[in-house]
Amino acid sequence: MKVYLDCIPCHIRSAINSAKLLTSDAKLIEKTTKEVLLKVAQFGNYKNHLELYRDVANIVKENIEGNDPYRDFKAEFNRICMDISNELVKKIEKSKNWFDMALRVCLAGNSIDVMQGKKITKKKLLESIDAAILQKLDKENIKKFKQELIKAEEILYIGDNAGEIVFDRIFIQFLNEKLDKKGRITYAVRGGPALNDCTVEDALMVGMEKFAKIITTGVDMPAAHLPRCSEEFKKAFASADLIISKGQGNLEALLEEKGNIFFLLKVKCPVIAKIFNHKHSVDDIVIEHSFYFEEWNSSL
Repeated sequence: MKVYLDCIPCHIRSAINSAKLLTSDAKLIEKTTKEVLLKVAQFGNYKNHLELYRDVANIVKENIEGNDPYRDFKAEFNRICMDISNELVKKIEKSKNWFDMALRVCLAGNSIDVMQGKKITKKKLLESIDAAILQKLDKENIKKFKQELIKAEEILYIGDNAGEIVFDRIFIQFLNEKLDKKGRITYAVRGGPALNDCTVEDALMVGMEKFAKIITTGVDMPAAHLPRCSEEFKKAFASADLIISKGQGNLEALLEEKGNIFFLLKVKCPVIAKIFNHKHSVDDIVIEHSFYFEEWNSSL
């Protein structure tokens, strides 16, 4: 996806937040911020905004010692989501339409806006899930998605955030049980720390290995940006009959790629609404197939 002007403040904000989580040294944060601003000012030289993200993130890493600034935050969010996982499983089991409910629970995981500074509590989490479950979804897209899942022999599921990975695990659990997909699903996490996105550490923490094969994208970016992904990931992408892409970051990375891809996400900013040609608005929960973008990919 190209660099939109509206993306610029997000790049700056995310870099400053990461720097503050890694150090309390005001001079070091100021130095990092100045370098980030100079880099972002060169946005016109970038054809893809994920490449700009990579260079901005590298400035933080080069200036400040540390590994994963969001590690504690992610672990806490994972624990809170795991605490309610049994309630969500029961909700799906009691539903008249297990697939519809499991899908909505899965999508609810992406609807929780944890990166906007809101304190995560069990109560807020359950409220967000209930609100997401009630949102209107395209019934034809749900039907098509289920049909493609039934047919698929190899499924690549590309994860997004920590915490949300618990909702993915629940969805995969039901796909294994109800559609006999055990052993057919590969779950991809990030190849290294990238904001609050899930890594192998998060996948193992929530027990994903019991339900799917775990691989990484091979790159520490908050998206499956294929040009920089590992050969292992590219091979899994190419051989999959069906690809499930969670979240905005993966949409940004894959909307111009060819494949049988279903995008599951909440629209969290005007740029993404624009990409959908305003078919969906900010705060909408969306399930769309990759064919939706085919007719105007050349203009993105």
